[in-house]
Amino acid sequence: MLTLNEHTFEKLFHEYYSFLCNYAFRYIADQQIVEDIVQRFFITLWEKNHLSVTSDTFLPYAYRSIKNSCINYYKAENCRNDLIAVLAQEWQQQLEYDGEEADDFIYKKEVQLALHKLPPKTKKVFLLKCISELTYKEIAEVSDISVNTVKYHLSEAFRIMKEELKELSFLFFLIFF
Repeated sequence: MLTLNEHTFEKLFHEYYSFLCNYAFRYIADQQIVEDIVQRFFITLWEKNHLSVTSDTFLPYAYRSIKNSCINYYKAENCRNDLIAVLAQEWQQQLEYDGEEADDFIYKKEVQLALHKLPPKTKKVFLLKCISELTYKEIAEVSDISVNTVKYHLSEAFRIMKEELKELSFLFFLIFF
């Protein structure tokens, strides 16, 4: 049985970090996300100081934990992309409506208010993704920022939009479940 003291933790980290990153890379092709997942695994391992692991059970535990984290990442990413797609579709419909038909856009006011809550750069990235349907790389090039910054802004936009549109949670429930 391994006692998870500082020395043992450091040994496990140095011995398995790269190995576990390579394992996670089988599931996720983004090196930054892979490193985040593996780092979070080790942080959680450290925080669970009561966890009993042996030299025989560490790797299976690590594999299972990292695989589950990768699956959870994909679930969250799909959910985020679904929300973006729904909002983009409704926003696109709003832009296409003329005159009196604009009143037919069901969530027009709510979406507009939520969009106004986004910081300017975040709003720009969000609209480039939703309206222009650009890829992360294209948004990065157009906005002269890194792909990771694009991901950050989209994540932030998703968080804010979700918070601002929480009254419409029934809609998201119907869409995602």
